[in-house]
Amino acid sequence: MINQLEQEARSIVIFRLGAEEYGLAIECVRSIIRFEESTPVPRAPEFVLGVINLRGQVIPVVDLARRFLQGDFKPTPTARIIVAEGESGVLGLAVDSASEVVSIPLDNIKPAPDSVLTSDTVDAFEGVAEREGGLVILIDLDRAVPRVDYARMAGDSESEGGSNV
Repeated sequence: MINQLEQEARSIVIFRLGAEEYGLAIECVRSIIRFEESTPVPRAPEFVLGVINLRGQVIPVVDLARRFLQGDFKPTPTARIIVAEGESGVLGLAVDSASEVVSIPLDNIKPAPDSVLTSDTVDAFEGVAEREGGLVILIDLDRAVPRVDYARMAGDSESEGGSNV
């Protein structure tokens, strides 16, 4: 019975950006850490805050507020970085808070309404899930932060950082 229930539900990490709740599939999440200031990277995509060193690995930190809400991320004491891994590798997602991991039944997940999404974000959302009388916007990590943006950033930072000054 448990296997059938696991197949009929998805485990989602719930986080907040502004007043909205978002969700990311647990299999993409490596850890959640307290927000720390990142080091800016020249010519990085506009929604990349910079990079941090996490246990010896340098990872980019993405400003999801800028990516989705057209505003800048403003750190608070509850701010977190969700360390996630997708096709583009390991990256950090700056969020206002990360609250819990929940199991959402598949029949509670509906397609995202294309009519209210911009061309930049239409592919970034997997759907919308009903939860506790509200809605959770489910993001697709690989489409929310496309690989092409990181390829450009990695190329720029390597070419600039290659010389020892």
